[in-house]
Amino acid sequence: MINVIIFDMDGLLVDSQPLQYQAYNQVFSKYGSPLTLDDWHEWIQNSYSPKQWIQKNKLSLDANIIRSEKKILYDELIRNKLTLKPGARNLINKLFGRFRLSVASASRIESVQLILNKFALESKFEELVSDTEMARGKPHPDIFLKTAEVMLAKVEECLVIEDSIAGLKAAKAAKMKCIICPDTFSTIPLSAFVDADKIVNDLDEIFVEMIENI
Repeated sequence: MINVIIFDMDGLLVDSQPLQYQAYNQVFSKYGSPLTLDDWHEWIQNSYSPKQWIQKNKLSLDANIIRSEKKILYDELIRNKLTLKPGARNLINKLFGRFRLSVASASRIESVQLILNKFALESKFEELVSDTEMARGKPHPDIFLKTAEVMLAKVEECLVIEDSIAGLKAAKAAKMKCIICPDTFSTIPLSAFVDADKIVNDLDEIFVEMIENI
């Protein structure tokens, strides 16, 4: 029986991918290595960190400087431009009280907290987990296994709601059920999500009964 719902954040609950791209592109462009949209889609699909992107493209840049400068830009965009995805608040309210809710994100925990506070949603979630300090991010299962651990739940009691291929692979590697709601900013075809337990077009399509029947 599913008792714990683990939400991704970026691209699922909030329309953050365009803003993430804007912030990273601005910083990389400052140092002569702009990101194209194709670059960004590759970045997201593979869940690259700035360090991994720099190494992959053999750039003479300091990943810590990139992350630090991007943080300043992105946090400002969160405050001024970030919006919830359609149906996000309704879904959280539908599931709150019926299931135990948590967030597992590739974003810094400070950004996760800033976002949830902006929309007055932090009280809905028992635990917030970030993989930024973990040795392996998505598509490895570490972040979801850690979330189950801090929620004192078995993996078979957890269901992940994700928008990305890396997130789906991570959920399945953790042996958890997974509902996919693809980010409209993504170019990934629906056929790529064949391993998902359920695919929806928007968050309003997810109901308690759907989760109970997975």
